[in-house]
Amino acid sequence: MMLSNTGTVSLILYAALIGIAIIGLIIAIKNLKDKTIELERLDRMIDLFKYTIVSIAIATVTLIITDLFKEREQDVKELEYFDKYAQDVKKVDGLEERFQLSRYLMIVAPNGELKKSWKEYYDTLKIEHANYLILKEKSKALDTIINPTPAQKIEKAKVNELIEQKESPLVSVSTSLILPRAYLHISSEDQRGQANVLQTVLQNENFQVPGIENIGKRGDRYIPAKTEIRYYRAEEFSEALRLFNIVRSQFPNLTMSPAPVKIPGNGRGTRPGHFEVWLSK
Repeated sequence: MMLSNTGTVSLILYAALIGIAIIGLIIAIKNLKDKTIELERLDRMIDLFKYTIVSIAIATVTLIITDLFKEREQDVKELEYFDKYAQDVKKVDGLEERFQLSRYLMIVAPNGELKKSWKEYYDTLKIEHANYLILKEKSKALDTIINPTPAQKIEKAKVNELIEQKESPLVSVSTSLILPRAYLHISSEDQRGQANVLQTVLQNENFQVPGIENIGKRGDRYIPAKTEIRYYRAEEFSEALRLFNIVRSQFPNLTMSPAPVKIPGNGRGTRPGHFEVWLSK
């Protein structure tokens, strides 16, 4: 409501004050010119007019001062609000987290423009979140298909890529600010000694190597015919190539793919700086 804003009310009263003064002046001049009113009576009217003007002026000034104090109080509340929830906002990554946080902050934000802004942001995310839930359900339905057709496989890949995009952070973390991670996969225990050597070499080259996984024990994993260096983001090709050259120089007799292998999709849920070394049989 327009009249719920004390600043607006003050402006309206101030304009009315000016209007009353102008109208009163016009009436007084007209009466004097026409000589339709006695001077004594006119003096009483002028006194009453002065009293009215002064009263309205005092009320207007009071409202303006009150409004200034309220605005100051609102600013203080907003500063306290930001200080309280700044860390929570920084932790937000995917769409689901942003949606839940915007709904919460829309409720707890102090009344005013800040609350209105969070409400508008929540309304925007609400539509996007509904589409996200539809994609999740579609992905689950595709997972239940035992023998999917090539078209269904392509559709699933596209759906998963859209889901990953919505789950990704608003601002990507620069890979220059974190150490790249290389996950080592061996096809048999006979390769563990070789992988241990590679782990030490990579650590000396500023790679994190969380561990060595034997994928040969798992029947659901595809073991490549040639050793592969896998990466997930196009902008990380140069780092993948550096990893590729380290592995090739360390094991010159190892049969490797001609170049690092880019995994389709937008990261597939991995963090930036994620690389994999898959040793062939």
